[in-house]
Amino acid sequence: MKGRASAFLIVALAFSFSACAPKTAKPSLAGSAARRTPLEQLQFDLHSIFTSAGIDHAFWGVSVRSLKNDELLFSMNAGRMQTPASNQKLITTAVAAEKLGWDFKYSTKIYALGPQDGEDLNGDLVIVSNGDPTINTRHPERWGAFDAWGKALYEKGIRRVNGQLIGDDNAFAEPGWGFGWSWDDLSLGYGAAVGALQYNENQVELLIGPGIEPGSRAIISQSPPGSGIILNHDVTTVAEGQPSRVSLVRVPGSNMLTVSGQVAIGSPAISEIAAVPNPTILYLNALRQALARNGVFVAGSPLDIDDARLKPDYSKATLLLEDQSAPLKSIVDVCLKFSRNEYAETLLYSLAPTLTEATPEAGLEVVRETLRTWGVAPELYIARDGSGLSRNDYASPDAFIGLLAHMWKDPRHIESYRSAMPNAGVDGTLSSRLKQSVAAERVFAKTGSMSNVRSLSGYLMTLDNEPIAFSFMATGFRVPSLQIDATMDEALIRLVKFPRELHEE
Repeated sequence: MKGRASAFLIVALAFSFSACAPKTAKPSLAGSAARRTPLEQLQFDLHSIFTSAGIDHAFWGVSVRSLKNDELLFSMNAGRMQTPASNQKLITTAVAAEKLGWDFKYSTKIYALGPQDGEDLNGDLVIVSNGDPTINTRHPERWGAFDAWGKALYEKGIRRVNGQLIGDDNAFAEPGWGFGWSWDDLSLGYGAAVGALQYNENQVELLIGPGIEPGSRAIISQSPPGSGIILNHDVTTVAEGQPSRVSLVRVPGSNMLTVSGQVAIGSPAISEIAAVPNPTILYLNALRQALARNGVFVAGSPLDIDDARLKPDYSKATLLLEDQSAPLKSIVDVCLKFSRNEYAETLLYSLAPTLTEATPEAGLEVVRETLRTWGVAPELYIARDGSGLSRNDYASPDAFIGLLAHMWKDPRHIESYRSAMPNAGVDGTLSSRLKQSVAAERVFAKTGSMSNVRSLSGYLMTLDNEPIAFSFMATGFRVPSLQIDATMDEALIRLVKFPRELHEE
């Protein structure tokens, strides 16, 4: 009985370990490599890559599909939802392209609330926009928009505005953060709130350099000025050779940004990007300065429309000028290549019906309905924001494959959509990956990065010119993220080399 009990225990343990192993589509992997077909060998190799020692403790979700014949090439936990991080942007931008169109442009209008008397405008100047995110250095042709507006007003004979500069940001509901965003992300540039009036990606750069001697306060500068941030300066200068480190903390709803840490004598200045507490105030202060540079001076202080005593009556206002943003194609290109959260959240708001102020919830309803019509099952994803910064977003590799396959088949979208993704070894967040490999320039994919989260989904072209859609997701790992990235890169190289037929050596 004792021997039979031991045998039973061994079998039970084997079954238990088998049940916990990743579920993988790997038909006919047994036998020698010489007897495997190219597809069987690919499946064997990919399974080995994703279950290799050192990274096998991570939870991997993988789906790979040929777009030539819609054949599933490899699958591992492909229906299981995980945190997608910035792969969420693939969903938001695809739906925006479908609903808004690649030529869509945001609009900004400047109104005069009062008559012009010679060179004087006797009333307020009001700026109204529906969310243009492009007035920043990533769009060189848009960076000078404020100066162009100043010149246009000057040419209309306006030299002085005797009222206030009012920013109407009511097109977007506040506070402009995504559902489930971590509070300690909100003080940093990538956690900036979105708004209907947006300038410099709603963020400022802090340069923190050493003071004159150890023990003195560090020197901190802000650019651009007029951010509305009040600094709580707690950075000390330390002796040469000591480590320099700085942290930023701002409680949501407060203008007070605490900058703490230390900077060593002789060390270069530390650059930190901080989110502004109110994007509208940064926008208006920058615009007021640009108007002054071009000879138009505003007497009153900048004012968020929420703080205006009387709301503007546009039926009695004079439209002075109207401006348009860069087109959606350019916006999606920046959003995907450089993983800009502000852009993705702006697009999500813009998907909402325009009868009332836009909300992310209304935008998400449009996302869900669109994905349903595209055949992406709702049980494969949970979308709570547009950018993937939320830890409450969940998606499966199969959801991304369904999305990617749909966009590939649509001639209205595929070229603009694919080319907006980072190109391996060339640009965006993949510019330094796969650079000297056979996969360079053959992979177009969106990265996703959070602590203990890595995702990569997109398209690749094999050496035999077979188009393939893939989605790799890894969570819960305890190794450096570079090791997870290297595993994904190894899989991509293997896929690029995948031959449909056996080649003679």
